[in-house]
Amino acid sequence: MAETNTETPAKPARFTAKLRFARITPRKLRYVVDLIRGKDYNAAEGILRVIPKRGAYFVRKLLKSAMDNATSIIREKDLDIDVNKLHIVEARVDEGPMFKRWRAAPMGRAVQIKKRMSHLSISLEEQELKESKKDRTRRQREERKQKRKEQQKQAEKKGEPLGSPPESAPQDQQKRPPEKVKKAKTGRIEKKPKEKREQK
Repeated sequence: MAETNTETPAKPARFTAKLRFARITPRKLRYVVDLIRGKDYNAAEGILRVIPKRGAYFVRKLLKSAMDNATSIIREKDLDIDVNKLHIVEARVDEGPMFKRWRAAPMGRAVQIKKRMSHLSISLEEQELKESKKDRTRRQREERKQKRKEQQKQAEKKGEPLGSPPESAPQDQQKRPPEKVKKAKTGRIEKKPKEKREQK
C-alpha cells in the first residue's frame, strides 16, 4: 500500500509574557483587558496610554514585555514575521492568593479584609491588520468624490449640466410639476358653530 504523507500546517509563532502576584484585584484588571483583547499592538498601546484605570499600568507594562520577547526571538531565530502585524490573541486574568487582614468593627467585633492578587498573561501572534472604522469612512469618502468627478466629466463631454434628466425621457416627465399630496380624511365629525339666538 502507498503511504500518504499528511503534513499538518505549522502553527503560527506565539509570544507570551506573564505577570504573577500583581497587587490588584482580578475584577479591576479584567475591565482593562477586555478593551484590548483582539487588537493589534499599536492600537492597544494607544488605548492603554489614555485609559484612566489603575489596571492600565500593569497591562501596559506586560504588553511591552511581550513585545520585547517577540522582537528578541524573531531576531535570534531569524523568523519571517512582521512586528507591526502582531495582535493580542489571548489575554487572561486569573485569581491569585489573597492576604487576610482584620479591621475593628462596632460592638467589639472584627471584620475581615481580603487583599486579592492576580495573575495576568498576554500572548501575541501575527495576523493581518483589519481596516479600522476611521480608515473605512475615509476610503468611502474618497470613493464617493472620485465617482462624483467621473460623473461631472461625462456630463461635460455630453454638454449637459449635471443632474439634468436624460434626453430619452419624454417632455411630460421632464417638465412635470410636483404632485400635491392629498391629506387623508380623519373619522372625526366636525361640529358646526352654534348660531347665537337673537334676543327679543
